[in-house]
Amino acid sequence: MYFHDRAEAGDLLANELTEYRYENTAVLALSPGGVVVGEQIARRLHTALSLLLTSRITAPGDESLVLGTLDQTGLFTYNSMIAAGEMEEYMEDMRGYVEEEKLHNMYQMTTVVGEHGLADPDQLAGRNIIIATDGVKNGLSFDAALHFLERIRVEKVIAAIPVGPADVIERLEPLVDELHYLYIPENFLTVSHYYTDEPKIDPNSVTERIDNVVARWI
Repeated sequence: MYFHDRAEAGDLLANELTEYRYENTAVLALSPGGVVVGEQIARRLHTALSLLLTSRITAPGDESLVLGTLDQTGLFTYNSMIAAGEMEEYMEDMRGYVEEEKLHNMYQMTTVVGEHGLADPDQLAGRNIIIATDGVKNGLSFDAALHFLERIRVEKVIAAIPVGPADVIERLEPLVDELHYLYIPENFLTVSHYYTDEPKIDPNSVTERIDNVVARWI
C-alpha cells in the first residue's frame, strides 16, 4: 500500500477517528511530516493541532545505537529497548557527550519552528490526545511523546500511524488507549518509501499549517 502524500494518509486516518469530532480532543504531531497528517485529522475533527518535535541522540560513531530521544521541551527519554544496566554503563562513559548533544539538538529543533507549535501542557490537559505521525520505524518518538504526556492529566491517548513495522505496532498498542494504523508492510523499508508524491517539507510551512488550524477553531 502506497499513499499519494501525507495529506491522503491523514484523511484516511481521520475516517477512523470520527467519534472524536467536536469532542474535547487535540492532535499532537511528532514531526513536520506528522503535522501534514495531523492537519487533515484536526480539520476533519475540528480539533486543535500542535507539534512536539523530537530528536534522537545516538552513540558517537554508531548512529544505529540510539541512546534516547529529546523533545523540544528538553525532556529526555531513554531508549527502553536497552537494558537498564547496559544504559547505565553507556551513560557513565558518554554523559558529557550526551549533554552536549542535547544542547545541539535543542538548538536545531528551535530553528525549525521556534516557539510556534510547541505543545502547551495547559492546552492538552483534560483532553483526548491523538498522537499523529507520518509513520514509525522504531517507535522511539512515540515513547518520547508518551513520556511528555505522563506529566499531563489527559483523558485518552490515541495513536494515529499511517505505516510501520509489525513489531513496533505491537509494542506500542498496549501503551496507548487506542491505536489506529493503515498499513503494516511485510518488509518495512523507510517511512518516506510509502509516499509516492511528497516533496521535502518546508519548515516554514509547518508553522503556517499549525497557525491555520488554530485560527480556524479560535
